[in-house]
Amino acid sequence: MSRLNLEDFSAPRVEEPVARPEPFDAQDVRLKAFEEGYKAGWDDAAAAEAESHARIAADFAKTLQEMSFSYHEARAHMMGALGPLLSAMVERVMPQLAAAGFTRTVVETAMRIAETEADRPVRIRVCAENRAALEDLISADPGLPLAVVEDDTLGPGQALVSAGTAESEIDIDGMLSAIRTALDEFLTTQEESRRHV
Repeated sequence: MSRLNLEDFSAPRVEEPVARPEPFDAQDVRLKAFEEGYKAGWDDAAAAEAESHARIAADFAKTLQEMSFSYHEARAHMMGALGPLLSAMVERVMPQLAAAGFTRTVVETAMRIAETEADRPVRIRVCAENRAALEDLISADPGLPLAVVEDDTLGPGQALVSAGTAESEIDIDGMLSAIRTALDEFLTTQEESRRHV
């Protein structure tokens, strides 16, 4: 059989001491509230600053990307418009300028060689169509021992000037051909880069 335990009311009752609240310190509460508010404000300001930097960086990156695209697009259009102008200059203007300066260049080269090879006659080999123009120019100075000789292997923009062991080649045709090739390569490269923009 089980025993039942009942409370004994005959003994005097002892009350347990109740913890009394510490006296209320308003200064301490205000200081803690200030510190918590200051920390929360600092955290909010730091978060707002980080968000602002992130937004500015994203806007700056977007602006740079747009500027880069605009620059490349403008450059491609400019080079597309410049191509025909450069081609026209190489095909029409430069040959005329070169032809106009060809005889002068040949005579200047002959004079330079004549100075170094003073005791030997200077031979100028040119194509048949340039011979008359050079002879007219040279005849103005009869004291210079020059001989103009036709050479069928040379083109209208080519000449060989020689005296003794010194020899100089003038090749305006080759120069113009090299300029045309360089321009064609440049314009092809620009066209390919414009397609990739």
